[in-house]
Amino acid sequence: MKKTLLAAVALSAVAGAAQADVSLYGVLDMGIANLTSGATANNSMPAGVPTQLYVTNAGGKSVTTLAPNGMSQSVLGFKGSEDISGDLKVGFLLEAGINPNTGTVTDGISGLTQGNFKTSTGADSSRAGQLFNNRSMIYVSSKTFGTFSFGRQYSTSLDQIVKYDPLGGSYAFSLVGFYGSYGGGGWTEDARLDNAIKYEGNFSGVRLGAMYKFGGVAGNNTANSAGQLAIGTDFGRLSMDAFASYYKDGVGTFPNSSNPTAVNSMLAVVSDNKAFGLNAKYNMSRWTFSGGAEHIVYSAPSDPTLALGGGLPLGGYQISQYGAVNTTAYSLENKVTNLLFGGAKFEMTPSLDVIGAVYNARNMDYTGSTGGGCASGSGTNLTRCAGFIQSYALVLDYHLSKRTDFYAGISDQNVTGGTAAFYNLGANSSYPEATQNTTTMVGMRMRF
Repeated sequence: MKKTLLAAVALSAVAGAAQADVSLYGVLDMGIANLTSGATANNSMPAGVPTQLYVTNAGGKSVTTLAPNGMSQSVLGFKGSEDISGDLKVGFLLEAGINPNTGTVTDGISGLTQGNFKTSTGADSSRAGQLFNNRSMIYVSSKTFGTFSFGRQYSTSLDQIVKYDPLGGSYAFSLVGFYGSYGGGGWTEDARLDNAIKYEGNFSGVRLGAMYKFGGVAGNNTANSAGQLAIGTDFGRLSMDAFASYYKDGVGTFPNSSNPTAVNSMLAVVSDNKAFGLNAKYNMSRWTFSGGAEHIVYSAPSDPTLALGGGLPLGGYQISQYGAVNTTAYSLENKVTNLLFGGAKFEMTPSLDVIGAVYNARNMDYTGSTGGGCASGSGTNLTRCAGFIQSYALVLDYHLSKRTDFYAGISDQNVTGGTAAFYNLGANSSYPEATQNTTTMVGMRMRF
């Protein structure tokens, strides 16, 4: 079915070429990765293997494999535009994330439903069974008034993460690239928003943005809705952007550690999320310094009965059909996560960039639905207790041409406290706890 639809789109694009500017484009990114604490590769996960520490990593078990999407997500897309007048343009974009090492459409959540989460890689993802899982949208653009776009598209927070992350959202080396929850303002699944209207404009050097996602729930127009605002500007060599976002009844998916061997079983956590981010970049000759900060608050969902009644579909999945749905994770106290990241890119030669970055995401203590919050100095082994994940990365990126580059890099991650407890859910003698992982990868990326 998916192949048939892709073929139909391609034929339609060719047929319409006389009326509009239509083209096929894409990115292919593939390499060889080694993880000191890894898991068996999954054909549909965006990174192929958990290149950063995650709950599916099999503690102490290394893996070396061909892996996709080290520096950026491989995509296949169609885009077209038509000039309506001197100041007005309309267009469309259909884009699918793919795993070139297996020829499959990326679907991160499928790994969560395939069985034992310590032997089958899986992770939450906004690419969840859709055909055009990256973007699917139409737009109207004016040089004077800005651009309105409609459909499935990147969240404003994800736009800023990719822009200001020194590694551009790399899966293999960047903490904020592998963990899409920061780009989603709380949950990875919200890094791309369906049924959304987005506005972007630039007025006298001030960038303005706004986004709204319709929930589409009969009788409750605000349920499962989301909104974002963004503002930014440049001061000479310094660029700055900020955003604020909310999401009602957002869904995060996790491996179901209470029933790890069951097929079609995952844990879904539902919450209202708010996020605030500030990012900056400074260009100085051959150096570029960039980084940002984000504050995320998770709270009890506004409409918990929607999830329990099957009213919150997630891409090609219905969360009420798989495992357990938790709507009370933050019913007694909000959970707070604070992110800091930064680094630099140095243009060693016109063809060679050296990039270094550091990331720290810290969870604060919170009570959780079971009560019994974390007292100072105790209970640090509980998933609701304070802890952090920290990552360091160094990458060499050699540009063979304008469209092709080779890269090699290393990333080291470690977790502490309650964060370490979460990442070691389901650990046992066969799959011991792991609080550290080192990822090394060499690869090639081509754009067309």
